[in-house]
Amino acid sequence: MSSGYIPPKDEPGPEETLDALRQAIFDNPRLTEMPAEEVARQLVLGGYVQEEPSPALVADMLDALKAEEGGFDADDFSEEGNPT
Repeated sequence: MSSGYIPPKDEPGPEETLDALRQAIFDNPRLTEMPAEEVARQLVLGGYVQEEPSPALVADMLDALKAEEGGFDADDFSEEGNPT
């Protein structure tokens, strides 16, 4: 997937950001409910990337993940909400 976005020198690119988002959302599904600016900060704070990606790139990658997964639902990432 290529969004045509060219990141500044130290900023992670689309593929790195997408990979980081996948892992971060797996670890913390609530990230899908946060604004892109906060998600970008959380990627750095969580150690998923070294430099903060642009919020615009994060928003694009979140949209791509939503389309890929058919939308986010916390139950998709955690069995805790399912009574068994």
